[in-house]
Amino acid sequence: MARPPPLQELPPGYTPPARAASPQILAGSLKAPLWLRAYFQGLLFSLGCGIQRHCGKVLFLGLLAFGALALGLRVAIIETDLEQLWVEVGSRVSQELHYTKEKLGDEAAYTSQMLIQTPLQEGENILTPEALGLHLQAALTASKVQVSLYGKSWDLNKICYKSGIPLIENGMIERMIEKLFPCVILTPLDCFWEGAKLQGGSAYLPGRPDIQWTNLDPEQLLEELGPFASLEGFRELLDKAQVGQAYVGRPCLHPDDLHCPPSAPNHHGKQAPNVAQELSGGCHGFSHKFMHWQEELLLGGISRDPRGQLLRAEALQSTFLLMSPRQLYEHFRGDYQTHDIGWSEERAGTVLQAWQRRFVQLAQEALPQNSSQQIHAFSSTTLDDILHAFSEVSAARVAGGYLLMLAYACVTMLRWDCAQSQGAVGLAGVLLVALAVASGLGLCALLGIAFNAATTQVLPFLALGIGVDDIFLLAHAFTEAPPGTPLQERTGECLQRTGTSVALTSINHMVAFFMAALVPIPALRAFSLQAAIVVGCNFAAVMLVFPAVLSLDLRRRHCQRLDVLCCFSRPWCWCSLGLFWA
Repeated sequence: MARPPPLQELPPGYTPPARAASPQILAGSLKAPLWLRAYFQGLLFSLGCGIQRHCGKVLFLGLLAFGALALGLRVAIIETDLEQLWVEVGSRVSQELHYTKEKLGDEAAYTSQMLIQTPLQEGENILTPEALGLHLQAALTASKVQVSLYGKSWDLNKICYKSGIPLIENGMIERMIEKLFPCVILTPLDCFWEGAKLQGGSAYLPGRPDIQWTNLDPEQLLEELGPFASLEGFRELLDKAQVGQAYVGRPCLHPDDLHCPPSAPNHHGKQAPNVAQELSGGCHGFSHKFMHWQEELLLGGISRDPRGQLLRAEALQSTFLLMSPRQLYEHFRGDYQTHDIGWSEERAGTVLQAWQRRFVQLAQEALPQNSSQQIHAFSSTTLDDILHAFSEVSAARVAGGYLLMLAYACVTMLRWDCAQSQGAVGLAGVLLVALAVASGLGLCALLGIAFNAATTQVLPFLALGIGVDDIFLLAHAFTEAPPGTPLQERTGECLQRTGTSVALTSINHMVAFFMAALVPIPALRAFSLQAAIVVGCNFAAVMLVFPAVLSLDLRRRHCQRLDVLCCFSRPWCWCSLGLFWA
């Protein structure tokens, strides 16, 4: 077998294309754009030749630099807060939110838990006692949720949001009110006596059964306690709030219930209430003056008659309000129940999150499987969990996508002639792009740009497509070198002919993404900046490191060694799959 000529040999009288064109350009026969293009091609030619001469060093240093940047992923921060993702810092919305928090304070903050009920059959009217009975069943199950954390039990009555307990001079009445004061629950059940079942507070007076909202008649209680204490201030307070008989003066959904109070309007007649009529105009909490829940907060898919009266609805909604982590921390700070558990605002937030997750789980399991209704539970923690789930990188999905691209690159660049095949170049190119994407994202993390769902779910595949496109272009141009091109200038010739196109497309992509960063939405701005940086890293890898890979592959081909299995020379070339020829 004849020994291949050394790489350093040049044909007699060979002149690189860029130098051949230079006299015409310098003579002024071509205009400035062509002169600039030829000058840039000359720089690329010199760059390619330099990389080919030191391909091993360039490859080592390039991989070392990109690998070091990729380590920046360890400090990456994933942003899942909706306000931080979609509200621009310093914008009108941001200023209004800051103003609201500043004026209302933490006392006005709360966490919402929603319980939505819809019929399985679309369009069915849900304003029936049976449907509301199922809603009561789900709401009761959710309201009885308890979680054990830090050696303590936490239920709704401990963590719910309350509108503010009034200060009463009479100590006994003040303690009773503190135990009975209800949670704020916006529910269609408040139009009926059954709404009292969602309130878990209770109080005790000698000679009476436990006082709960299901049997509490404030007017009657004041009459009984009047001879024993001065309650004029408390009576005036109840009158101003228009509490009246509270829940015991409201109709019962199921008047045959043994606990339905005699004061209920339909207790004696045992007639089921007209649900649509009772819900018309909304419902009230225990205070008719300060707790009015509009129809829009309770019902969905509303239909009315020509006079505007409520006829039917397709959804019921109950909203449980919980304290914010700050409020819960302040409420139990210094309390004997939390003095031994290192109570902090962070732990208060953990308690709320655990309760909310349990709330969602039990509410969705509350109805029997053969029920005609379905329950959808939602909480702020559920939203956070969804955002976290979508923002986490799916290793299996990313690995699967890159493995498919590896297989595609390898197969499309194989040749029947083993020595001229470039399957290994395709594999190395895809792996290099993957490393460039990781290094670009690591650089973004080091620069403090927060990641979001678009970064983790979209950007890796977008950058892969852009980078691999340039890889294929350079590899194809490398094999299509003009006849007579010296081997030691093959890489320079490749960059001279295709490097300009690769550079222009990459620069255009980077400029486009940087321009998109002007969009005043933090999530899109972060994505655009990260995409621009990743494209820049891809461009550096394709123009600096990948030519070194091509140069090493050129040596393999010059020595007639096999593709992929580069340890074997051409006479050993065989493959049972028929992909290689001897």
